[in-house]
Amino acid sequence: MDFKKIFSRIMAGLTVAAGLASLAVSALPWIPSGQFWFLHMLGLAYPFILAGLILFLLFWAIRKSRWTWFCLLALLVGIQQIGFLVGFHFGKEEPYKQEGAIRVLSWNVSRWDERNKEKRGGESYRRLMLDYIEASEADVLCFQEYFECTDPRYYASTIPVLQKMGYPYYHFFPSTSLFGGSFRYGLAIFSRYPIFEAKSFPAGMRVHSEGICYADIEKGGKRTRVFNAHFETPGFTGSNYDASGNLKGGSGILQKIADAYSIRAVQVREAVSLIKASNWPVVLCADLGDVPNSYAYKTLKGGLSDAFLTKGGGLGATYRFISPTLRIDYIFTGPGLDIVNLRMDKLKYSDHYPLICDLVSEKK
Repeated sequence: MDFKKIFSRIMAGLTVAAGLASLAVSALPWIPSGQFWFLHMLGLAYPFILAGLILFLLFWAIRKSRWTWFCLLALLVGIQQIGFLVGFHFGKEEPYKQEGAIRVLSWNVSRWDERNKEKRGGESYRRLMLDYIEASEADVLCFQEYFECTDPRYYASTIPVLQKMGYPYYHFFPSTSLFGGSFRYGLAIFSRYPIFEAKSFPAGMRVHSEGICYADIEKGGKRTRVFNAHFETPGFTGSNYDASGNLKGGSGILQKIADAYSIRAVQVREAVSLIKASNWPVVLCADLGDVPNSYAYKTLKGGLSDAFLTKGGGLGATYRFISPTLRIDYIFTGPGLDIVNLRMDKLKYSDHYPLICDLVSEKK
């Protein structure tokens, strides 16, 4: 038995599989996710597919094999997807805000972690989260999964705390209201600067999404429309994870993923129409619930700039669990705004990490 031939055939088969998977991912942004959700799951694994393809390239290059060209071709075809996936700016962020810059903080605060109080002896991370927000020196705050309680017997109200921090203007779009309005969950935008107009849109909102809203703010005589959105997620519960934070198997998980892909595709298209209707420079903060190699990302991004790709480095994962490669939270900007800085702090307070971005008006 010729073990060298067998090994080469196995490696060739794995190379073909990785190459075809990479080519399939390259086509995903143009394939509506609601119709072919099972293909879009390849996008979640793309960082690993890409790493495997690079290793196969090196393996075959050392052997001076023709398979090297196959790997190169697959990588070249997927060059745009690599560009969406990886940030190539590894320098340190600017320590200070530029004069005239607007600092935007976007964060899925996971209901201020209040539901985990009992696990920690009666204390949540809420106070630490608020301390971080105050220290951020942000001008505009965009929160997803924001929680506001109006009954002090249960939880303290957060709006007065943020107002005392210097954010007197806000727009709150509650997607869910419980106990006669005592508990409200949804999207919130807080600002140091006056809000001249604010609107909210369900945008196909379901159980595991919160729609989209915007607030028009003005600084130095220049107005900016700040959008905040939370699109459909699979809605995994604690029972779907093991002790390490990894997903368990099961058909129920696949159904949740399939439903989320289908709903999210519709939501994103509606959001794009709202964004395009803006007469002002646009900032979009979003928990998209999907990775850069996806139909939802390409559709939502359109002609906008991705702050991470402009100023970030590496894979920029924004979600703490499941995989260290998941970048599903974004700050996008439209024409009229320059991205000068981006920061992401890997805090354990929420299941998502906060994004902080500094923006200045483009020089004409």
